[in-house]
Amino acid sequence: FNPAQPLPELYQPPLYSLVIAAGLRVLPDAARERLFARPPEPPDGFAADYFLLGLNLLLLWLAVGLTYWLGRELFDQRAGWLAALALLVSVPVWQQTLALNGTPLLMVLGLTFVICWLRVERKATESVPWVGLVVLGLAGGGLFLAEYTAGAVMFAALGYAWLRWSGRQRFLAVAALTVGFAVVAGPWVVRNVGITGHPMALAAQDPALKAGDSTAEPAVVRATLAAKGPELDARKLANKTLTALQENLKSRIWSGGALWLTAFFVAGALYAFRDPGVNRLRWWVVVAALCALFGQAALNSGEAERPVAVWLSPLIIVFGAGFFSVLLASNVTLSAWPRTAVGVLVGLQALPLLHDALEPRRLHFQYPPYFPALFQGMKQELARRGAAESHGLMADVPAGLAWYAGVRAWQQPAQMRDFHAVYVRQPIGALLLSPRTLDRPFFSDLNAKVTLPGALALPRRSDEWGEVYAGLLTGSMPRGFPLGMPTRLAENLYVLLNPTLPPPRGK
Repeated sequence: FNPAQPLPELYQPPLYSLVIAAGLRVLPDAARERLFARPPEPPDGFAADYFLLGLNLLLLWLAVGLTYWLGRELFDQRAGWLAALALLVSVPVWQQTLALNGTPLLMVLGLTFVICWLRVERKATESVPWVGLVVLGLAGGGLFLAEYTAGAVMFAALGYAWLRWSGRQRFLAVAALTVGFAVVAGPWVVRNVGITGHPMALAAQDPALKAGDSTAEPAVVRATLAAKGPELDARKLANKTLTALQENLKSRIWSGGALWLTAFFVAGALYAFRDPGVNRLRWWVVVAALCALFGQAALNSGEAERPVAVWLSPLIIVFGAGFFSVLLASNVTLSAWPRTAVGVLVGLQALPLLHDALEPRRLHFQYPPYFPALFQGMKQELARRGAAESHGLMADVPAGLAWYAGVRAWQQPAQMRDFHAVYVRQPIGALLLSPRTLDRPFFSDLNAKVTLPGALALPRRSDEWGEVYAGLLTGSMPRGFPLGMPTRLAENLYVLLNPTLPPPRGK
């Protein structure tokens, strides 16, 4: 075991991380270091978070530009402007953008995918536009690398290629799509198979997981440090899928970003546009959206969800704006006031965003259930004691610790035996227990005992941490636990420092 050697990413697709890494690489070394140099001071946030915000805003503006371009190509310039403005004032789109989770990247890729599809459709004569199909496959591979479940749109593209052509050309079209997808996604898939034996690595466990379900919580399953994933329960999978589909069809599609334009999109389904290629593309976009909805509902754990209804909302907006443009041109009264009609529709679309923006806020960023300054303080404490190279840090929120402190972070294992197994390979300098653990409603059950007839009360294997949690209150750590007495920072926030660490330098 070499603590200096990076461990492979096995749960997430790589594209959003690569975009962040590329953005950081563009910055000069001094500017990059300043991003992580100082903890945030309220009401301002962490400098690196502002960098992520800027990156997501750039992607959002790119998505707005592509929305305008697609609306103009499919319909007219008025539809393009309406679609771009409607996307720009959509509150769910801004909410996902400010969440810094990469949703704007998926919007850009989804729009690029449909733009490539439009080019293929317009060149789809007797011969197969194989170059365009390869490019369409490249865009589908990009969606797969941004979010595994988003790659489900390739099923719609393959269905289109199969039905659009016949005979030998059909197989050429399907092969061109497959080649394009494999060029982009193939290296990552081969890498995953080489490490874990599965194309999506440990994300293959997601169908059996569901965030918010105490029996299938993704973080709890990861914390077991088990090589074997949870068994797939068909009943749970069906329930998870149906629940997600119901939520999407009842509310998310209508409030996922398109809002008023969704009504025009649905009403426009009864209308045939003059261009048959636009009609075909509209229905294939619907098929692709259904594939993405089913894919996310069944295959996503829901832990870091980027809703399909949001990142596909630009497409709904474009077709909704196209039908609104048709209604505007065909109505004598509205056609006399086109800008007013568009302004009223955009104003209605912007009302939720206006309400959200007027809400008073004291902090630019919120950091529940942790504080970046605390993470940086834990790192600095190890450095003061000269143990930064030899000891690691552990937390029940390891991603936050890794990002804000810039260190390798271990996730708190679910079993005490796994904690000791980690400790043998990488001594732990400090452990952070945050509200994510200590605010659980079943906190009183963590110290439960199992009493056998005629025997002493024995701790449950899954509740071995209960003695540590009880020690936070009693001031007595269990025998054999290598970390020392806890430092209480708040009622639900503790740091346990390793007592074997050297004293701070200079003391």
